[in-house]
Amino acid sequence: MLAPRGALIAALAALIASYAGLVVTAVLARPLLFALVLLVASAVDVLVERRYRPVVLLLRRAQIGISHRAFAQIFLFLLLVAITDANRDMNRAELLAITVVALAIPVCRIGYLGLLTLVSRRTLPPVEVRGIEMAEDLRPVELPKLLTDDAALRLMALGLLPMIAGAVSVYTNAFWSFGLMVGFYTGTVAVASLLLVRQLVLLGRRPHSQRLLDGVSDALHAHGPEVVLYFSGSANELYQADMWLQTLERMPQPCVVVVRQRHAVRNLGRTTVPIVGIPRGVDLMNFALPDARIALYVSNVGNNIHFLREPRIKHVFIGHGDSDKVASFNPFSKVYDQIWVAGSAGRERYARAKVGVRDEDIVEVGRPQLDVLERRSGPVPTPGPGRPLTVLYLPTWEGWTDDHFQTSLTVMGPELVRRLLESSVPVRLIYKPHPLTGTRDPVAARADREIRAMIEAAADRHGAVAADQQSRLDMIAAQLADPDLPPAEAERLQGEWHTIYRAAYAGRPVVVSDRLPTLFECYNETDLMIADVSSVVSDFLSTGKPCVVANPKGLSEETFRATFPSTSSAYLLNPGADIGEVVDTILSDDPLARDRDVARAYLLGPDEPPAQERWNTAADALIAAADVEWSGEHGAGPRRGAVLQPVAEEMVAEDGTDTEGGTDTEDPTEPSDPAELSDPAELSDPAEPSDAAEVPGRDAAADDLTTSSTSARDT
Repeated sequence: MLAPRGALIAALAALIASYAGLVVTAVLARPLLFALVLLVASAVDVLVERRYRPVVLLLRRAQIGISHRAFAQIFLFLLLVAITDANRDMNRAELLAITVVALAIPVCRIGYLGLLTLVSRRTLPPVEVRGIEMAEDLRPVELPKLLTDDAALRLMALGLLPMIAGAVSVYTNAFWSFGLMVGFYTGTVAVASLLLVRQLVLLGRRPHSQRLLDGVSDALHAHGPEVVLYFSGSANELYQADMWLQTLERMPQPCVVVVRQRHAVRNLGRTTVPIVGIPRGVDLMNFALPDARIALYVSNVGNNIHFLREPRIKHVFIGHGDSDKVASFNPFSKVYDQIWVAGSAGRERYARAKVGVRDEDIVEVGRPQLDVLERRSGPVPTPGPGRPLTVLYLPTWEGWTDDHFQTSLTVMGPELVRRLLESSVPVRLIYKPHPLTGTRDPVAARADREIRAMIEAAADRHGAVAADQQSRLDMIAAQLADPDLPPAEAERLQGEWHTIYRAAYAGRPVVVSDRLPTLFECYNETDLMIADVSSVVSDFLSTGKPCVVANPKGLSEETFRATFPSTSSAYLLNPGADIGEVVDTILSDDPLARDRDVARAYLLGPDEPPAQERWNTAADALIAAADVEWSGEHGAGPRRGAVLQPVAEEMVAEDGTDTEGGTDTEDPTEPSDPAELSDPAELSDPAEPSDAAEVPGRDAAADDLTTSSTSARDT
């Protein structure tokens, strides 16, 4: 979770103040005080680098990252030397010698970090895997953590020794200790550099990249995956693939997840399905998947083009939720062989949009993920002090432009939450904002912070959670963080976590921003959901519980429901309306209860057969059709030995894509100077995708063919 804005400002102010203190003590020629302030400044540096990522990015953009600040410390020390009275007896040769010795510190620092950057990039394999057993000689090389972890911070800490010794030397006018500490620093960095050079030599002996690709392909061939789930996106968008993992596990055909960013290999949810990460388009086109028959796409992004070019498999757009937003009827969807939607609403949505998608290419498969949700029939339970009304508030985010934006946060969010918390009806509020909330609009970010503060204050009035329960929750969460935990054990632990959580936080308002509790667990706990126009409106119908949809633009009811058919059975909340009156209507007679049954069939399809069965049937039918079309021939990538390097190079020349799943443009959030890398882990995704492909009003097809941007996928 991001730190509150006040904490970020305080951290930045502390950093500025500490370096201002260095300037003042150097100018005033107070060497011992300079040494003390230097320790404080370094401590603040470490704190900021470890805990305040937004401040780190801001400082990098301003060209005052941690390496620049390390330079500043050296030059302020030299200023101290030049001004202090101890220099009066020095000649220019002595001052020059001290300067040269002092500059050895930043020179060694830059040299080591540059070498580390080179070695780290050479270490990155063309393919990474999870859930696949690889031969020993094909496993990725891991650099010693002592040489890589927090390298920039460790160098700064090590550099404190000569700097403090130098300040003391200025005070005593005896610089032998300074020279000794600089020698120790340079010697230590030199030894570490030699170890990196050794690693660089060893890397030259590892298998050729094509052999690594073929080795993974061979290992995966034993699994025989016929269905490929394809994902490309940032860490905030992993939910788009996560939501389909259990559906894949329940398919009769073997499956594999192919991702285009390295972070996704590590951070996708726990699953028994193998995961393969191939960042570069050239490597993906040279990677053989001989058993593949179907590719499933969760979003419209530019990187899809590298797999859409495979003719012998069928390409299916499944999205990441059905809603009335633009992402659910993108014109780019014409490129797929089929589009799988939940119910007839999805089919009619494409027909109304007139984006060129043929009706025969749309298949209604339901939403298999929703099969696990609890269905409630009958009226909403009467709330009381011992059993409050549980309300789930699920606002969407602000979107990439103001066109079509439907977030209630900026218009009514804080006031809505305030009224719920102060309601005469006992209410327990669960607030779960969209992961991208506040990424574009600062007004949305402020509203989110205000809501979190109100809920935190309301929760404090309930007292602290029992220590033993919180301790057990933390212990289970730590166990679940183990990447090697078997999926069955993880499922058991997650169930136990939810059971304890329900008991520990019963009646208490909460903010949910982590993976636990899961969204579906929130659905099962709640009595009433308040949401914006998004896929959660359709999904929540599976529970049979009432839903309130915000109308932040204040459209007439007729216009709103015609524009957003998924809200046909939801209660509308207009700006300035009293949520208490809506709650009273639901508790008294719930007049839209029967409408929800009709809407559920329209939006999600029939209850029988189950959605997973319909999904599997659609997959079987598509595989059979592909076999007829290609006379049984299938698979993706080259036949063994037929590497597509010339074709790949031609494609790179056409679309400019030859980076790790990105374009040849630089990501402004990443450092342009290798010396600015405070953690080699940042090298794993040198080009994070930008988000533009599904921006309303743009030519999405053109965007997707010319960039590797991720979509504004707020469904």
